[in-house]
Amino acid sequence: MAPRDTLVEISGISKHFGEGEARVDALREVGLSVAAGEVVALLGPSGSGKTTLLNVIGCILDPDAGRMVLDGETVFDGRWLRGNLRRLRLDKIGFIFQFHNL
Repeated sequence: MAPRDTLVEISGISKHFGEGEARVDALREVGLSVAAGEVVALLGPSGSGKTTLLNVIGCILDPDAGRMVLDGETVFDGRWLRGNLRRLRLDKIGFIFQFHNL
């Protein structure tokens, strides 16, 4: 893998919770590109969508719209294109939680 290969590429990612007047748009057409070896920080106030974004990139939450490419493979383009998301998470995705008991 070349040092500048793109590991995460998302575009137009949207995610909402609820419907009607109770609907909350947690992510609205978010775009992000992360290259191998790059360090990225997500900053923002509580409720700004940081955790939602990480859960979408980690294939834990279903996006409502957009496109996501992980390590060169398009895994979401308006719908999941990869059948076995568990295997993808096992092979390519890891989380380090903020608190040890999580």
